[in-house]
Amino acid sequence: MMVTAWSAFGLGADYPNGQPVGGSSAWPEGLKELVNSTNRIHGYSVNAEDIFFFSGSATNLAGFLRDFATIEGVEKNRLILHEGTGEAKSPWSKSAKRCDWKLYACPKSWLAKDAKEKSFILEVHFWTGGKIALDQVAIPQEVEFAGSYLKVFESITNGMTRAEVEQQLRLDGGLQGASPVRYLHPDRPHFKVSVEFDFKRNAADQNRAVIGRDDKVVRVSAPYRERPFMD
Repeated sequence: MMVTAWSAFGLGADYPNGQPVGGSSAWPEGLKELVNSTNRIHGYSVNAEDIFFFSGSATNLAGFLRDFATIEGVEKNRLILHEGTGEAKSPWSKSAKRCDWKLYACPKSWLAKDAKEKSFILEVHFWTGGKIALDQVAIPQEVEFAGSYLKVFESITNGMTRAEVEQQLRLDGGLQGASPVRYLHPDRPHFKVSVEFDFKRNAADQNRAVIGRDDKVVRVSAPYRERPFMD
């Protein structure tokens, strides 16, 4: 490993390509094997944080995510989506390579000094403007979506009205009830959230649900991927 002093962040080092990474004693089981995938094109560490970059096909990424989803002892198995294209470079490097996805690894205790849990932060970052089409990638159900690519979902919060939600998201087709309700991303309809509402019932009509535009949001699911239902 080539060690590089970087005053802004502490001590940093590049991981040489073509050589296996030994890993840290803090790493959860399976992470070392994931990091040493043959399609790794760059990697570096800064203090307790390790970042690795990869390039490959939709099949390569699907296999990577499948292995990523099986690693235990992590806070969340999260896939963070970004617009544009990815760059593989260390903070101290002047040049960069194109990459398709990145793996970020760090003990939670390093990021939050008061962390009581001995959990590990492990995230995969993917750029939607690269050569891999995300809709061609089989993504395990255990993997949670996040990132600026899906930022509109983050704006849906408890206390919003049904009318306010429907100003920002599209209603999915198919059979729907009063709650929960499936909503589509306005521009990327393969991504959805399920929104639960506090709604009224009509006691005089067999306790039938009454849907109102002022019904308040009480819970929003994590974004998930699913084909839109047709009306």
